Amino acid sequence: MLTVPAFVWRGGAITRAIMVGLAVGFFLGLLAWLDSGLWFAGLIAMAIISLIYGVWLGRRMVRYWPGACALTGEQRVRVAGVTRCGGRMGDPALARAVVDYADGLHNSEKSGRAFRWVVPLVLVVAAGMAIWDSVFASTRDLVSSCVYLVLLGFDVFWWPGRRDRLLANADRAKERALGLIDSTEGKAE
Repeated sequence: MLTVPAFVWRGGAITRAIMVGLAVGFFLGLLAWLDSGLWFAGLIAMAIISLIYGVWLGRRMVRYWPGACALTGEQRVRVAGVTRCGGRMGDPALARAVVDYADGLHNSEKSGRAFRWVVPLVLVVAAGMAIWDSVFASTRDLVSSCVYLVLLGFDVFWWPGRRDRLLANADRAKERALGLIDSTEGKAE
């Protein structure tokens, strides 16, 4: 849920699963094609990954923000955008949704902590494979190994800071939304 941009929330649950699944599947299918040199291997990888990742992440998105189904697509995009940038929600009717989305981001991050050790391990293996490919493999294999290495490097060195900023923004938006809820309830009494 942390990696899903706000605009993806515009569609319903099935549309979101298809969008996310196809995006990831297409990208990894291209990498499979680059790595193998076989276009049908890329297509097979794209189809399988699109289906599995789309269903898996679509279900996670619904689980971590169940209240999303009560909002329109535009409202979901607005809530996700405001929360991800740490902004202020001007609409009191959407303030509770900001709190729920921020909580969903934190819960999503907590569930991924147990597997965080895998990425540095895979980075070390990818570095070894890039060295191996530079000596013994074809140029295509070396290029694909370097692409994997760079992507894993982003995941190890860039993503943790981005994730922390995203969660800090969500906390700021949540505090502002709670303040708006308190002030709205205070006026109603």
